[in-house]
Formats: sequence, C-alpha cells, structure tokens
Amino acid sequence: MLSATIALVLASSFIAGVGVTTASPDDLPDVTQDMLEESVHEWVIDGSVHDILLDDSVKSLATEEPVGPDTVVTLRSDILFDFNSATLPAAAPAAIAEALADAPNGASVSVAGHTDSVGDDAANQLLSQQRADAVAAAVTQARPDLVVTASGYGESQPIADNTTGGEDNPEGRALNRRVEVTFTTG
Repeated sequence: MLSATIALVLASSFIAGVGVTTASPDDLPDVTQDMLEESVHEWVIDGSVHDILLDDSVKSLATEEPVGPDTVVTLRSDILFDFNSATLPAAAPAAIAEALADAPNGASVSVAGHTDSVGDDAANQLLSQQRADAVAAAVTQARPDLVVTASGYGESQPIADNTTGGEDNPEGRALNRRVEVTFTTG
C-alpha cells in the first residue's frame, strides 16, 4: 500500500496535470489505483521517496541510482535549464540540495554535464561545461562541506539514441540532456 506521503504527492501531481493549481489534503479527489498506475511509470521507494517519475505532463527533476559504492543523481536538463541556457531557475538550488541530502559530509562530488546531438560539437561541449559549472556552484552553495569538480562532455556520452531509423528521437534526446552528480556513499 502506498504511504500517505506518496499518495499525496501522486494525487497532487495528478491534480496538477489536469489544471488544478492548489490543493490541500481535504480537497483531493478520490484517486483510484488505476488513475495512479496510468500516471506513474516508475517509483523508487527505499525507506523514503527518492524518485517519482510521472507521465509526460509531470516529470521528476532528479533520479537517484546506486552504482557500486557510488550514488548517481541525474538532473534532467530539459526541466532544469531553458533551451541553450546554463542559467539555473530560482527554485533549482533548493531542489539540487534536496537531491544531495544523502551525500556524506566531506564527500567528493563529480558533476558531469551532457547534451543531446542537436547543434555542433563545440557548442554542445561549451554548453555542457557551463551547465555542469552552474550545478556545481549550486551544490557548493548548498553543501560547502563537499569537494566538487565539474566536467562537460557535450554529446559524447549519450544514454539513449538521439535518432531512430534515421528519424529524430525526442524522447532519447531528452534523456541525453542531463547533469549527473556522483558521490561515494560509503
């Protein structure tokens, strides 16, 4: 059974997806399991909510994945940054700080910026470095105890196909536009 917190988050997200802008728990409609299953593609529950990915109308800013002794937090650049921009929106530093709440004091943190294949290599390399630097600055501001390095990789390390069958693949390109923050958990 979903916890009350998860149900509230999912129900609020469902409401936001249909145009209601605010809701208190008393205002929430009866959200059926079928409604939730249609909206939720994946959720990760590991003692607390780390990641909720909803349908295309509501997307998560960050996903967290253990990779050996490391934790990789992937920040979606298509949500975090405007097109061809490395300027963080005002709310981003708080979200980034929350995404790194599990990083141990004094941990080494690597910030890696990535782009899709739209544009030339040099422009993508520069943009990915600028985005990595912007996130690294937000990490340093939120957690001065962390040792942070930033690198840009442009379009050189895709995690999905930018094109399929010779056609543009917007979903794949969206996955490739990301900033990955990696720290060792133990």
